[in-house]
Amino acid sequence: MAITTTTLADDSFKTIIKASGAGGETKELLLDASKLSGATASPNLSIAHLYYEILGSGNMTFFFDAETDEEVATQFSGRGNYGLKKDEPKIKQGDTGATLVNPTGDVLVSTESTITNYNIIVEFRKEKGFTNG
Repeated sequence: MAITTTTLADDSFKTIIKASGAGGETKELLLDASKLSGATASPNLSIAHLYYEILGSGNMTFFFDAETDEEVATQFSGRGNYGLKKDEPKIKQGDTGATLVNPTGDVLVSTESTITNYNIIVEFRKEKGFTNG
């Protein structure tokens, strides 16, 4: 099932998107980093904040796109938020210790088929690879 995304903000420091889908996605494109304001050939993002409503049972998983994609260690289900509490640091590319080959900066998402519907708002921080940040 396709993901529907809307860009809410894209400035020199951050990008905020709203996305929804029906579950059953496998590494679908959530954010194309090359299309962001000020992106260079090697943009790098982090996930700073996430608000989520995931209906049904199952998990949502984020990936940083590369020849061998890096899976974000934290999986999300139910309703909640991430990144607003002191012990919830930004989720950065390379956090798992994996060496990414030809990273694109894009962010992908997979959802289990038992998810019936989801809505998310994600704030990405522009870490490096942007002319304006």
